[in-house]
Amino acid sequence: MIIAEACRQVLKDVGVNPERTALEWASAAEAPRFVELITRYVSAVKSIGPLGKAEGENKEAVIGMHLKAGAKAASALKVRTALGKLAKDIKKSGDYSPGIISEGVTKKVFPAFREERLTQEVQICLSEIGPCKSADLSEKTGGGIKEIGKILETLSRKKMVKKQGSNWYGIGMGNQES
Repeated sequence: MIIAEACRQVLKDVGVNPERTALEWASAAEAPRFVELITRYVSAVKSIGPLGKAEGENKEAVIGMHLKAGAKAASALKVRTALGKLAKDIKKSGDYSPGIISEGVTKKVFPAFREERLTQEVQICLSEIGPCKSADLSEKTGGGIKEIGKILETLSRKKMVKKQGSNWYGIGMGNQES
C-alpha cells in the first residue's frame, strides 16, 4: 500500500497521470474478480489515452527524460531507505489507513524522491544537451530555481558539475569546453 501510494505521487511528479496505476486485492480463488479488475484497469488506462499526449506533454523526449530520471531516483538508496523507515513506522503504529499512508509518503518518501529525480534530470540535461543556465535547468526539469540551485551546489561540491560564467557544465560528461 505504501509503494502504491509512492507510485501515485511519483507518477504525478514526473508528469504522468497517477490514475495509470492501481492497487486491488484478489485471492487466487477469485479468478472472475481478477479478470474483472484487469479488464476495468485496462479500460481505464485506454480511456486516459497514450502516454505523454494524455498528460499534455507535446514532446516525447520530455516525458522520456522524466521517466528515465524517475526510474533512477526510485532505486536510489535515500529513497529506498525512506520507504523502509515509513513501512517500519506504519507497521509499528498499526494504522494502515490511506490518509496515514499518503501523509507518510508525502512527508518522508516524496521529498527524497523529488530531490533525487531532479538531480538525475540535471545530470541528464548537462550530459545530453550540454551547458545550461540554472533557469534553463529549472524549466527543463520542472524544478524550482531554489531546488535546482541547491542541487547544482551539491553536485559542484562533489565535483560533478562546474560553473563558467552563467552556464553549468557536467564534468566528465563529454560536453564541457576545452
